[in-house]
Amino acid sequence: MRHTGASMSPFNAWIMLKGLETLKLRVDAQSDNALKIANYYKDNPNIVNLIYPSKSTHSQFELIKKQMEKGGTILTMVVKGGKEEVFKIFNELDLIDISNNLGDTKSIITHPATTTHYSLGEEGRKEAGIPDGMIRLSVGLENANDIINDIDNAMKIYK
Repeated sequence: MRHTGASMSPFNAWIMLKGLETLKLRVDAQSDNALKIANYYKDNPNIVNLIYPSKSTHSQFELIKKQMEKGGTILTMVVKGGKEEVFKIFNELDLIDISNNLGDTKSIITHPATTTHYSLGEEGRKEAGIPDGMIRLSVGLENANDIINDIDNAMKIYK
């Protein structure tokens, strides 16, 4: 409210309503893409851990099955190495945008240790289970194979 006031302008409210009309379609498509990407990378030797809600390896899988239709639009990967390797991967991405925000119709990637969880400090991140090699990918509406190809190309740093 500090930046926009107590209420939206009529135009902004109309824009928001227009976007809400297709929200389910977009989230369903993005969730389908995220599942394809999670399945593709589940056995990748350069990924130490892959976290995606609809994967049976998720610590709260049974609860997720009860509460969610799909696994959502965000997946988390912990890659071999640390911050240096993550930044090398990020520098090789062409399709996926680097951002400290998540949730868009285009794919966005972030490094929690230097963005969203930076203020926790190294010890706080360790307690929260956020290693320096962690990447969060907010999957967009692009073709899932294009997203995978972009990540595969970026992971050539391991070869």
